[in-house]
Amino acid sequence: MSIKNERPSKGKGGRVSPHSESFRVQLALEYIQGSYSYPQVARKYGLPEHTIISFVSWYRKTQTQLMPEEPLIPNEPLSSEDRKGLEKRLVLAEMKIAALEKVIAIANQEYNTDLKKKAATK
Repeated sequence: MSIKNERPSKGKGGRVSPHSESFRVQLALEYIQGSYSYPQVARKYGLPEHTIISFVSWYRKTQTQLMPEEPLIPNEPLSSEDRKGLEKRLVLAEMKIAALEKVIAIANQEYNTDLKKKAATK
């Protein structure tokens, strides 16, 4: 294998999946969180249905290993300074999102395209 620390997946001959981990997570979440069936997700991405089933199975298995159900940090009351700081960061993040959405809207108008839609299908 070309990348160190990359474990082969269990399966025929320990083959490494040709799909990136982020792609597998994206498709698994699209099935789990959306109202799409396995065949619909498979058709959308041009993959066999059993591939989507294996992605969802893989995600459910690895998600429980990677993400504990209980938070590691106990919920402690925030001080007023911490709360104000977090609120300020939230406002800034919302402003950045609004600005980026405006940039995307302008680019869509100038180039007659739908960047949000194209980014989701890749």
